[in-house]
Amino acid sequence: MSDITLAFPAFVIPDTVETPAVCVVESTMQRNIEHMVSALGALDVGCRPHAKSHKSIEIAQRQIEAGCIGLTTATIGEAEVFVEGGITDIFIAYPLWFTSEKARRVSAMLERAAVTVGVSSRAGAENLVHFMRGSSLRIAVELESGEIRTGVATVAEALSIAAVVRDGGLALVGVFAHGGHSYAGGDMIATAAHDESRVLLETSRALRDEGFGVTLVSAGSTPTALLSAVPGITDERPGTFVFGDRQQSVLGAHRPEDVALFVAGTVVQVSAPYFVVDVGAKSLTKDLPKTVEGYGALPAYPRAIVERVYDHHGVVHARGGAMPAAGERVAIIPNHVCPITNLTRELVMLSDDGVETARWPIDASLRNS
Repeated sequence: MSDITLAFPAFVIPDTVETPAVCVVESTMQRNIEHMVSALGALDVGCRPHAKSHKSIEIAQRQIEAGCIGLTTATIGEAEVFVEGGITDIFIAYPLWFTSEKARRVSAMLERAAVTVGVSSRAGAENLVHFMRGSSLRIAVELESGEIRTGVATVAEALSIAAVVRDGGLALVGVFAHGGHSYAGGDMIATAAHDESRVLLETSRALRDEGFGVTLVSAGSTPTALLSAVPGITDERPGTFVFGDRQQSVLGAHRPEDVALFVAGTVVQVSAPYFVVDVGAKSLTKDLPKTVEGYGALPAYPRAIVERVYDHHGVVHARGGAMPAAGERVAIIPNHVCPITNLTRELVMLSDDGVETARWPIDASLRNS
C-alpha cells in the first residue's frame, strides 16, 4: 500500500539538532493527549495509555494531568521507572512469568503504587500465587479476542484462572484484551473493536455471576480505542496516539497532521533514483507493517519511500519524484513509533515553527524486562 496521498506536516529541523535525532512537536503531542482523554471521557470510559509508546516520565505526567486514570506498561522495568516518577496506578498488561527476583521488584513497587498484572493461563496463575500469595497485587485475566497471541479463548478458561487467583489469596480485579487484528486495516478495525468488547463484556458478566468483584474491563489499541469503548468497558489502553505514526495515518486512526514525532536525518549520498540518509535500522527500526510500503515516509518528498534499511543507512527510492541535495536535512515519519523510543535516549522537543525548546530524557528506554 502507498501513502503518497497523505499530507504529513512539513516539519522544520532546527540547526541545533545533530542527526539522526528523534524530534517531537510539543503542541501536537499535547493536543493528541487531550483529544483522546476527552473523546473517551465523553463515552464514560477511562484512558489508561500504554507508556511503551513514549517511555517518558514527563509525558506520563502530562497524560495524568490531562485526566488519564493510570498508565499501562509492558514490563516490570517500565513500571519501575514510572512509579519512581510518581505514577501511582500501573497496569502491566502482559502475562508475566514470575521469579523470585521479579516478585521482589513488584513487591517493592506495591509499597508505592497500586499495581495490576496480567495472567493468561492456569499455569501462569499458579506461578503468580506461588510468588505473590497474600500481597496487594491485583490480577487481570487476558482474553484472546482474535489476534491469536496471548489470552484465553473461552469463558471457562477465564473462570478456572480466576478461581486459582482467588484461592491463592490474590485479588482478581478484571479482564483485558487487545484487538491487534485491527492492524490489518479496512473493515478489520471495526471487527476487532467489536471482538474486543464482545469477549470482555461476556467474560466479565460470567465472572461477576460467580462472585468475582470485577472492576477492570479493559480494551486496548489506538485504532480501536473509540470503537470498543462501549458501555461496560471501564478503560482503553491506546499508546501510539500520543505521537502518531505512518501506520496509524494509513489506518485512519488519526489525521496525518496529528503526527507529532519524526526522525531527523541528513542526506549523505545522492545517486538517482536513490538517495541515502543517515537514518537506518538503529534509528528507524525494521518494522514493516502490511499496510504500508517501505520503512518510512518523507513529508518533503511525498513520492519517496525508505526502501531499505541497514544499521546506519536508509536507502530512499525517489520513485520519479524530486531529488534532494547531498547534505540536505530531511524529516522521516516512522512506520511504527513505539520501537523508536526504545532506540534512543532523548526527545528533541520543538515549537510549532521548528525551534528547539527542550530535550526530554526517554526514561524507560531499554527497560525491556
